[in-house]
Amino acid sequence: MKWYLKLISIILFFLLSRVLQAQNFTIHGFVQANYSMRTASTKGLNNRLGNPYPDFLLGDERMQIEVNRFSTVAGLLGKVDLFYDAVTKRANVEIREAYIDLYLEKFDIRTGRQIITWGVGDLVFINDVFPKDWVAFLSGRPLEYLKFGSDAINVNYYGEFISVQAIAIPFYQPDILPENNRLTAYNPFPGAKSNIEDFPENTVQNTQLAVHAYRNIGNFDVNFYAYRGFYTSPPGINFNQNTGMETIFHPRLNVYGASTQGTLLSGVLSLEGGYYDSRDDADGTNPAIENSQVRFLIGYQQAFGENFTLGLQYFGEQIQKYSQYVQSLRPGFPQRKELHHTLSLRLTQLLNYQTLRLSFFTFYSPNEKDYYVNPEIRYELGDGVWVAAGGIILGGEKVYTFFGQFEKNDNLYIVLRYGF
Repeated sequence: MKWYLKLISIILFFLLSRVLQAQNFTIHGFVQANYSMRTASTKGLNNRLGNPYPDFLLGDERMQIEVNRFSTVAGLLGKVDLFYDAVTKRANVEIREAYIDLYLEKFDIRTGRQIITWGVGDLVFINDVFPKDWVAFLSGRPLEYLKFGSDAINVNYYGEFISVQAIAIPFYQPDILPENNRLTAYNPFPGAKSNIEDFPENTVQNTQLAVHAYRNIGNFDVNFYAYRGFYTSPPGINFNQNTGMETIFHPRLNVYGASTQGTLLSGVLSLEGGYYDSRDDADGTNPAIENSQVRFLIGYQQAFGENFTLGLQYFGEQIQKYSQYVQSLRPGFPQRKELHHTLSLRLTQLLNYQTLRLSFFTFYSPNEKDYYVNPEIRYELGDGVWVAAGGIILGGEKVYTFFGQFEKNDNLYIVLRYGF
């Protein structure tokens, strides 16, 4: 979009905001600068376009405007980001959320773009199959940008015995994955000259469907989940050696799972599990598609006093029909473990009347021996202004493991935000 069209869009949006404010709409927002500098050397490495990797992962300057109005029978919310990417020197507009709510006696209906979150994991997603931005996660953007909106119809029923949430997503949206232009990542097909991505068609038959049933039992929230749709990540990949063409596609997927969370002793216990039914590779012999998996999580969080919190998690992924996976593995490809273990630790300390937050989060896989480390310090300056600075350290013994492949993306980042 040309710069003058963007300027006109911004002016019109502000004029509309003034009109809405006069009509008793609530308006919030923020202005934010977010920069991230690579600290690992990429000397001698070129991205998919044949260019050196940039020293800066982020040069993000944005303004978000949120407009909402709610009553006893209906509500609406719009959240729009206007931003400039100084790394690519491009400006854009992103509709983060835009939905209408309707409230009935035992139902509510939300229609439009909305961020949907399921499950009890801390940065571990089992039954949460809704789209995520992994580039944001690895680059030092605020965690609210890890999730982004789905264009969906979301119906909730509130019953005395059990409550049910039903979601239909007619327009498929995959995860945003590292694209090998700004972030370095393991490429299983280094000889690929180009790639194309084949998305599921927007048809009624391909509409993603999800159901969530939940209720309280004693001190615990109990949840059951079901999903029918497609893998959002990792995608399936085919490679044509003759043409050098890499084709990325999104296989069909069903997920069935459950979770519970509640107080135990002096803390909070979280349990979650899910079965990933790979519908396009039921026999586990297609090397281009993920085998079915069982995924499970055990987590515990406890506060020590008012200002210090400790959180621990164990996450496991077990490949089903593992012998078929091994037999069908492409020549030269690394063999994954049948059971992949990941541990996580989160430490949070609040100081100076809770205006200063020191946090530390890490993933570590004992059998893959790869890791993700994120220390951060955040200070509330008052009047809606805060600043945060941190680092992301990635690596592992092997370049093909999940975090090991990103070891050249270590970075230091800073965020300055003024909210209004």
